[in-house]
Amino acid sequence: MDSAIVFILIYFALMLGIGYWARSKVKSSRDFLVAGQTLGFLVMAVGTFASIQSGFGMIGHTANTYAWGVQAIVAAALFVPLAFALSWFLLGSRLFRLAREHEVYSIPDVIRLRYPGRSAHLAMSVAMFIGAVAYMTAQVTAIGVIVALIFGTSTTTGALIGSAVVALYTIVGGMLAGAWTDFIQGLLMVAMSVGIFFLATSTLGGWGPMLDSIAAQDASFLRIDGTQPLTWIWTFVLLAILGAAAQPQLITKFLMLRSASELKWGALVAGVAYAVTTLFALGVGMATRGLTMDGRAPELENIDNTATWFLDNMVSPAFAGFVLAGLLAAIMSSANSFIAVGASALMRDVTGALGIRVRRELLWARVASALVVACSLVFALYLSQVVFILGAIGWAAFAAAIFGPLVLGLYWRRATAPATTVAVVFGIVANLALTVLTAEGAVTLPAYLQSGGAVICLGILLFAAVSVAAPSRTSAARFAELTGDGALGGGRVDALVAAAFATLAAATAGMLFDWWFLVYYAVPVLTTVLMLMGALNRRDLWSRAAVGQVAAFGAVLAVLFAIAHATLGGQGTLGGLPTSTALFLYVIWPVTAVVAPLLYTGLYQTWLRHDLDAGAVGEPVRPARPAEEGDRR
Repeated sequence: MDSAIVFILIYFALMLGIGYWARSKVKSSRDFLVAGQTLGFLVMAVGTFASIQSGFGMIGHTANTYAWGVQAIVAAALFVPLAFALSWFLLGSRLFRLAREHEVYSIPDVIRLRYPGRSAHLAMSVAMFIGAVAYMTAQVTAIGVIVALIFGTSTTTGALIGSAVVALYTIVGGMLAGAWTDFIQGLLMVAMSVGIFFLATSTLGGWGPMLDSIAAQDASFLRIDGTQPLTWIWTFVLLAILGAAAQPQLITKFLMLRSASELKWGALVAGVAYAVTTLFALGVGMATRGLTMDGRAPELENIDNTATWFLDNMVSPAFAGFVLAGLLAAIMSSANSFIAVGASALMRDVTGALGIRVRRELLWARVASALVVACSLVFALYLSQVVFILGAIGWAAFAAAIFGPLVLGLYWRRATAPATTVAVVFGIVANLALTVLTAEGAVTLPAYLQSGGAVICLGILLFAAVSVAAPSRTSAARFAELTGDGALGGGRVDALVAAAFATLAAATAGMLFDWWFLVYYAVPVLTTVLMLMGALNRRDLWSRAAVGQVAAFGAVLAVLFAIAHATLGGQGTLGGLPTSTALFLYVIWPVTAVVAPLLYTGLYQTWLRHDLDAGAVGEPVRPARPAEEGDRR
């Protein structure tokens, strides 16, 4: 592994070099937390996908693909590129405008502007800090495993080395360093994924022969309805779509753009890049399963070792170093984002919600970043039970806490501050309770029930129910202040929000009662509804062309889903896969990864761009006090 060590040392040196370069440019908390709002679309988009495609996305999806087959890719990764398109539709122009009209550096800042009182702001701020530490703890654990494998050290030493590198460049250079290291890491992940996919499939003669070999042994690994219940699979799909669109490491990137024109191509770049990196899990997971079936690989007792077994036994040391650097990039690109999210929550958001004035924000942002890393290291290395508990506060909890209050709250005038507080608390507590109780054997969930997806949908429905049951004039007034004198939040939005809630209610019933087709068809319906919502300008108006294009896309997607449903369980094949699976992998995947973002590009060029221009969006709001005195509060 000598060549691998050299490759990793060069990689570490490059990351630290970027941190050193960024240090001289970081003069305020604005520079530290939102990269000075200077990012172009390419750096922002590549960094966005890289921060979403974490160590779990690369290593965890590979393990699940080895265990379940193609089902794992469909459930957890196939529709994430669609989530990027939905994020640009729903959040792109809204968050960019907020960042230019107000001093907004974080999700709790948006909540502070949108809802009156301190309870919603405080609840979201605490949730962001807890979630950031939880995610960072998982990244520390993964870093320890990879670095220990490369350098032959203990996992503890590996965690200390890897965490020191990512902490150093993030604490010194903030998100300016984080954004540019994410960009380099994202490019490395893309190149590595393409290379390893072709290498992995070649061990069994190529993509087609590999599929034939697996089908001859056990065709269930190639079927959508193979090993896991269909309700579980499609609930996970909704978890992936709604969860990705409500992740803070994605959302905050919109606050970092230098101009409105940078929105145009970002969704396409992020979606395609994520789809390409999914080839790592697809190639290595399926190839290792095929090798096991052929007797060339053992049946792995711990499926999490799938990627490392393949690299140890089927790849040259030099190429293994390249791949391991890519895996480290996946982990570190997520880690630096969570450090920044946690630092902002602790130093800026919690204190602001409590009415505490913080001076010298840049200094305290760095101190808070160090504290996030220190907490994560202590939890990961010395408090294993805490790691388990923190691990329960993950993707689903963030999504349940954020999607309703933030994503829908930017459109729906009836959203309220109490509903936000309830949704945030429910997202954290419900996800934590279900995970702990099921692990301890106190509660046994049906095999078809995927708790994370159910928590997200229930959290959004609870947010809607509380908002409707206890309307708030002050929340509505704050919405009017935020959106100006336009009509956004009017009749069209109300109709679309009602359609979204009805779809989620039907999907939730399907999740709870094992009616998988309700969850299945919720995907194209909800996608269409949310895209139509994102196509509205701030005056609650559509362009006819945009409505027609989105409606046509939704109709095509629904038809493809119907055809895949009709061919489910059939004996026909296409491209080496069962027809239903082939439709998802060869047709629906590229359509959602490419066509949906292109719809946003067209919408921006013909409609939203003029809306932003009409809103007189200009230079970002800058802190009133000099940087050395503190930027805010």
